[in-house]
Amino acid sequence: MHDTGHRRGSAARARGPAWQMWVAGAALAVLSAAANMASPLYPAYQQSLGMSDLTMTALYATFAAAAVPSLLLFGAAADAVGRKPVLIAGLACAFAGTALFAASGGIAGLFLGRLLLGVALGMGTGAGIAVMVESAPAQRPTRGSTLTTLAFVGGSGGGPLMAGLLAQRLPAPATTPFVAMLGLVAAVGLLVLTLHGPTLPAGRRWRPTRPAVPPTVRRTFAIAGVTGFLGWAVVGIFLALLPTVAEAVTAAPSPAASGAVVGALLLCSALSQPAASRLEPRAAQSIGLTALAIGMTLLVGSYLPLFSGGWALGVMAVAAVVCGCGHGISYWGAAREVDVLVGRRHRAGVTAALYLSFYAGAGIPAVGVGLLSLAMPLMTAIQAVSMVIVLCTVAFLPVPGLVQTPVLNRSEGRGRKGAVAPAEVDAVSTGA
Repeated sequence: MHDTGHRRGSAARARGPAWQMWVAGAALAVLSAAANMASPLYPAYQQSLGMSDLTMTALYATFAAAAVPSLLLFGAAADAVGRKPVLIAGLACAFAGTALFAASGGIAGLFLGRLLLGVALGMGTGAGIAVMVESAPAQRPTRGSTLTTLAFVGGSGGGPLMAGLLAQRLPAPATTPFVAMLGLVAAVGLLVLTLHGPTLPAGRRWRPTRPAVPPTVRRTFAIAGVTGFLGWAVVGIFLALLPTVAEAVTAAPSPAASGAVVGALLLCSALSQPAASRLEPRAAQSIGLTALAIGMTLLVGSYLPLFSGGWALGVMAVAAVVCGCGHGISYWGAAREVDVLVGRRHRAGVTAALYLSFYAGAGIPAVGVGLLSLAMPLMTAIQAVSMVIVLCTVAFLPVPGLVQTPVLNRSEGRGRKGAVAPAEVDAVSTGA
């Protein structure tokens, strides 16, 4: 048993002023926006550059392929060298990746840009979340984790929405949205320079993060990881493939319409998360997974010949709203479940491991569609992968609720009522 006074002193040193939580939230939101803003422009890129369906899905999946190693390599860096240097490095990579999109350097430039943006978000995730959780008010320790999910999801939706609107209404649609994003990245970088890092343990070395968690939280981590994977798999379908679907089923597709549908998904996700904070994390995961299954069923229905034109887009919009609410609630539950159980010493590394499953979920569906499109039409491949996500979500749906029962999870059942988990001690015990 660790000494309580020592933990309180460590927590006091770790906590930063509340304004730092908002600065780190802005950094995470901008990194997420920059990483996802090209989504509604993919059909235009495919047409202008003559890219195959497999090349397009590979372009989208390059982000996840870069983000996952970046998480493993840099996830624990914030615990060793400090939060601010890692955030600055992530924003610098995002600036370079966005500049490549703005320069319209052809297929090679797009792939390199996606690679840099994946590295940027993977690098900034652990550091940004650590700052937000550590700077949350002692009276409201959940505010940091709630703002984390809002920033991550809000940025992911705001980027495509901004890109779609600017591309639709302003000249140079392939350049203007990215020039605007360069200004946002630079502005947030200046704010990050004002951050003050916590006192870090002496002698800690930077080592790549291994995808492992303490045995005491391994079961909880597995449930949260699968929940997050499924939620972000749904988002991956919308981000990577919905613009292509909209172009196939509507008479007059537009970047603004595609960006609006994707933006609606993630806006609803962000708006649902404050309500999710009233739920037990595992209850939130169960409720969110249910909504995801319903929303994905609606999305699959919009592919059918029964709907066409505006009707198909309308069904997609309804599916986006339902999936967005489900994603927000389940994502908050998964992230909060892990955050409560992990102390400050391991927070950045373990959080990076959790986001590993999130990024994998966002990228794998696009890869699956790309491979299937080699043997079948693209729309059939999208339908097949969408149905697999629906079936996996329905199959996993009972698990968070079952694990919450005393029969399957007695140790956590005792700790959930009245006890304070390790991360909660770090977060709330600074005042005594």
